[in-house]
Amino acid sequence: MSTVGAGVIGTGQAQYLDVVLQGGRTYSFSVHPSEPNVDFDLHIYDQNGTLVAWDESPAADAYGMVTPIITGPFRIAVNSVEGMSTYRVEVFA
Repeated sequence: MSTVGAGVIGTGQAQYLDVVLQGGRTYSFSVHPSEPNVDFDLHIYDQNGTLVAWDESPAADAYGMVTPIITGPFRIAVNSVEGMSTYRVEVFA
């Protein structure tokens, strides 16, 4: 487990993290807000800006999994649908 980003966002806000992922490896991303009564979503975009994984559930935490075909840059978007909280983004490979 490795923390790849952290911050604080409120309702209607988003923050972005850019990461390089290795082709052929599976990566699991998780967003963990410190406040349990928020609704945070996760969107993962590939190097072409194509949405490749997302979690838009009403839960506070959000999860996504990606297995890139080739090594390249990916953009991780954390969105607050409701509430304000600090958060951290972790990745497992």
